[in-house]
Amino acid sequence: MCPICCGRKVVVRRFDSLVHVTRDGRWMNRRSDASHARLMLELDRAAIARACLVGLPGVVDNQYVLECAVASNGRLVPIAGLDPSRCPHDDAVLEEVAAIAGDGFAGIKLHPRLNGYDPVGAPCLQAIRAASKHRLIVFLDTLFRQRPHATGHAADIVDRVAHECAGAAIVLLHAGGAALLELAEIVRLHPTLVLDLSFTLMHYEGSALDADIRWVMRRLDERIVIGSDMPEYTPADAFARAEHLAEGLGREVGQHRVWKPGAPVSG
Repeated sequence: MCPICCGRKVVVRRFDSLVHVTRDGRWMNRRSDASHARLMLELDRAAIARACLVGLPGVVDNQYVLECAVASNGRLVPIAGLDPSRCPHDDAVLEEVAAIAGDGFAGIKLHPRLNGYDPVGAPCLQAIRAASKHRLIVFLDTLFRQRPHATGHAADIVDRVAHECAGAAIVLLHAGGAALLELAEIVRLHPTLVLDLSFTLMHYEGSALDADIRWVMRRLDERIVIGSDMPEYTPADAFARAEHLAEGLGREVGQHRVWKPGAPVSG
């Protein structure tokens, strides 16, 4: 109950920053149900008001992401999957991003690890700059390690991206995993960067990262978002975990905004 609201119950609008679906309901781990029906059921179960429905090249086509978002009447915010390494030349990257913006997507998802490209290579950086030009949010997977070759440290990669694509609105998906605190320091310096705690929140449960997550919740409250990474984890489990870690901080979790500059897409 809130005394400022004359004792009326205050309803917190939860926003899930990262959910997925596939056309056939099959997921990469071959266990989870990634169907649209299951997603909507889990969003209802966790009282999620809105969520970013994020595409993945080679896993789900962008057209289906858009169809699901349109059918949701605004509950699902469509984010297009993009693999810039597949674009044969620089102009193709620009054209692809322009087409995504024209189709009505709110942002692009870049997954260097899944698609096997360099996150600080020219195609990726060009995609981020192009997205910024079209006022699209960039969702960047920050678990950069790849089996075929060595990769840079997450904090160094994000630092370079932040400087070479200055002003781009970027959601740092999974918050760098074990590099969480170092990414938090970079986010603190760049006002258009946001930390997404999906996957890391659940995967590292019981590790020293629990204390790091609480530190981030306390110090960067308005610069973090909670995602479930559905179907990897359910929204109910992810938000319960976040609320457990936030106990005693005097914070409500999960109601913060994921935005494109000048036009909030949540809340």
